[in-house]
Amino acid sequence: MKKPIFLAIALILAGAEGTATDGMLDQKVSEARRHMRAACQTVQQAVKTGVVGQSAIKESAVAEASKAERLWTELAQEYAVSVPEGYAGDPGWAQRLEDVRLNIARMGKEISKDEWRPAFLSCAHDCNLVTTMHEANGMTLAIDVMAVLRKKVGFARGLLASEKPEKAQALVKEILATRDAVLLAPPPNTLTRETYLDALPELSHSVDAMARAVGDGADLKSALDKLAIIVERVYELAI
Repeated sequence: MKKPIFLAIALILAGAEGTATDGMLDQKVSEARRHMRAACQTVQQAVKTGVVGQSAIKESAVAEASKAERLWTELAQEYAVSVPEGYAGDPGWAQRLEDVRLNIARMGKEISKDEWRPAFLSCAHDCNLVTTMHEANGMTLAIDVMAVLRKKVGFARGLLASEKPEKAQALVKEILATRDAVLLAPPPNTLTRETYLDALPELSHSVDAMARAVGDGADLKSALDKLAIIVERVYELAI
């Protein structure tokens, strides 16, 4: 393992306890988000493959969305009144919680009506709402920066697929900078914490390999494809 990675992880562990978040809230948000993600993955599969008519897929997506809505409703009812310290200065706190709940409910209704594309957009919007909730209160969680890294890697792969290699290469510096932000973000306060930390060196090495592919004129597509697989795994652990 490279020394910079040792330093970054040491900084993570040193600063994690000082992060102004409510541990129990983070865990409840994580649980709800995992069901949201499961619903989103099913919706995405339906949109990509065109198998929206299969009842099993619909039932699975509706069930996951319902679980996410129930869990989020419970945490919203609890924390809208008993505001965690880190969010106490946010005048829109209660409304932010309600906005997320409303959007999850909308996604569930869209799935039940076979409105798959709107449901996919609602899913993406919900993720952004939660990230904005953190940003508005001066917080940066592992899942937030991993979401940014995931988007940038996906965008770079899309540019390569569209035969725009120069634009894809131009994103490498941004991906490197986002990787550094991931290393310095506090790890998730969930059961996946240790596994997440263990996965960071592999993630970092994969980003470095992608950068070397650009510098060496090697196969950037292959490097990005490998990176995307690792990013998905670490993103899942960060939730």
